[in-house]
Amino acid sequence: MTTRGRPKSFCPDRALENAMQLFWQRGYEAASLQDLQAATGLSKSSLYQTYPSKQAWFVAAFSLYVAQRRALMLEQLAASASPLGFIRERLLSVLDDDGPDGVPRGCMLVNVANEFSLSEPALVPVLQQATAGICQVFEQALERAVACGELSGCDDRVALAGYLQCVMSGLRTQVKSGLPAASIRTTVAVVMASLNSG
Repeated sequence: MTTRGRPKSFCPDRALENAMQLFWQRGYEAASLQDLQAATGLSKSSLYQTYPSKQAWFVAAFSLYVAQRRALMLEQLAASASPLGFIRERLLSVLDDDGPDGVPRGCMLVNVANEFSLSEPALVPVLQQATAGICQVFEQALERAVACGELSGCDDRVALAGYLQCVMSGLRTQVKSGLPAASIRTTVAVVMASLNSG
């Protein structure tokens, strides 16, 4: 007699990573339960044993994305010799968000915000926390830029960090809409010039 359930090779972290990639590529509505099963390698019953609903899988996958992105940004900032150089590279990184099929998939944070807005209460605190986390990394970069003399001063680092986060989100949307890379680079150059002139 055989028992049904999770395969012996089931790895929760790997399953969640695969679910994240699926939702990032397709969004919530377009990803079916069958797609989720295929991506994770789990049966329907095992999916619900791991997380109780498709929405719960999505929230967990999005939370994983947010944690990974923030950790990567902090790692890159720590390794950068130039805080302003870090900011510039982060803004230009919007050009590197192609999916497996070569089509720009954008930032999952921006995608989720655009898909759901405030219609999903469970996602609101996750979205707010994600946005705040990215802004905090930009705040740290601005603080370091002032400390090392790259910026002459910064009266409101919180507001400026929020501005940079908004710029990055807008650039990602423009990339997905097909704006040429040269135009994105020009916009980033203007943003960086405004920081240096401030």
